Amino acid sequence: MAEHGRRAADHCWKVTKSAVIADTCVPMFQLPCLCAWHCLCCRYAKAGKDASLCAWQCVQFWTPLSLTVLFLWLLYRPDRFYPTVDSAVLTALRVTAGKSSLEYDLAANLTLRNSNARLAIRYLDVGVAAFYGGTRLGSADNSLPGSFRQGPKNTTVLRPSFRGEVAGVDEGVVKELDRERAAGTVHVRVSVDLTIMYKVWFVEEVFFYRYDCWLWFTPPPNAVFHGDGAPCLRV
Repeated sequence: MAEHGRRAADHCWKVTKSAVIADTCVPMFQLPCLCAWHCLCCRYAKAGKDASLCAWQCVQFWTPLSLTVLFLWLLYRPDRFYPTVDSAVLTALRVTAGKSSLEYDLAANLTLRNSNARLAIRYLDVGVAAFYGGTRLGSADNSLPGSFRQGPKNTTVLRPSFRGEVAGVDEGVVKELDRERAAGTVHVRVSVDLTIMYKVWFVEEVFFYRYDCWLWFTPPPNAVFHGDGAPCLRV
């Protein structure tokens, strides 16, 4: 295989491996099209190579790559991995009398479920932060595990809590909070950042996930969490 062909194969393999984990089944259909743009066929055709030789080299290239993509996706099944917020308590979310700061008090139960029947997950870092609208309320003020292992078909429940005060909030945030309280529903977004490692035999792969969990409450102080659980969406 020519040098440019080897470079194309190496590039497609790296992109494929990362995308299979970062997305769901989408790369199985997108990546062949994207990589085909730089396919060996096109490059050999430009070089004036024989068409039959070109076709055979493409078959040799795409068959193992396609089987590898399918194998990785079936092995990791990233579509089955996402956190959920099963319960939450919003004790306070209010603007101070002078309307210069936003006070908040939120606690949530965050569930991490490894549905894979074969692979364990190593969580290298877990970060959780709360937002109201575009305003960052703060990171979890209690201790979250820095690194831990989660076995196959296993569930871990974390209990992040958020308490504090944001000074100098925008007037638009104040108006939005007043509007939502009048409507009877207040929303808070919890952002979850996960750095995790998969290990398959002697191969270790580290990936970064970010999720948004949308929580809906009746207005505090007697806030009631809407729903039995809030699935978090990958962003």
